[in-house]
Amino acid sequence: LGELSERHDLPFNVHVLETKLQRVLGDVKYGKSLVRYVHDLGLLDERMMVIHAIWIDAADVELLAASGCTVAHNPVCNLRLGSGVMPYYALRAAGVPICLGTDEMNTDDSVNLWLAAKIAALLQTLSARDYRTWPGPAEMLTAMTRGGARALRRSDRLGQIAAGFAADIALVDLDTVSFTPLNDLRRQLVLCEDGSSVRYTIVDGQILYENGRITTVDEKALRAEARSLAAGARATFARADDAARRLEPYYRQMYLKAAARDVGFTRWIQ
Repeated sequence: LGELSERHDLPFNVHVLETKLQRVLGDVKYGKSLVRYVHDLGLLDERMMVIHAIWIDAADVELLAASGCTVAHNPVCNLRLGSGVMPYYALRAAGVPICLGTDEMNTDDSVNLWLAAKIAALLQTLSARDYRTWPGPAEMLTAMTRGGARALRRSDRLGQIAAGFAADIALVDLDTVSFTPLNDLRRQLVLCEDGSSVRYTIVDGQILYENGRITTVDEKALRAEARSLAAGARATFARADDAARRLEPYYRQMYLKAAARDVGFTRWIQ
């Protein structure tokens, strides 16, 4: 994957140190953190988007900062799975670019970037006593837009409304509860809006979402197809559940053993 990325100058994603179990795995199996592991393989560079980066230490932060990579913060997913809280302030102080994500629907239960931005901002109030250091709405909006563009290596075309950039725009109705009264647009975009005020989504100049309807897909038919496919896969789901139940005691012991191991720091709230 690294060779393909280098050959074609493409970004690629790697989920790194989302859980304490992964921290212990790196220590036991490789004698190093998984950030150091991918660095030593020559993969940690500006083309990599490191997803999660929760169970990282100070040495990992230095490697991430020196590499030029982007870190994707997935706060809702991390809370959903009990993975821990990403050390936002350490990464920010080191100058590591941060973007926001939702991971996959089976670990987040949604793909709502508005919610991810709000939770990302609120989580940081638990890690710093000086409220002046808390990331403000403008910082979160940057992570939502320019941060994502950088992670995709498209900062020259995406992430802002400017001459020469792709016309990627979300038009929000200000005559909604989220913006009534309109006191601080940035604050209300991050802390009040949940996506329900979006009226149009334009991608490269083409309207793809208009007043509650995606213009390029028959959503009703797609949902019906999804329900039909799910109904036909019940037996497969049942077999998967049975297999998971058989394996669960072993995974539980692995999880608890890693949780009890002293790695020198914690990313859980004490």
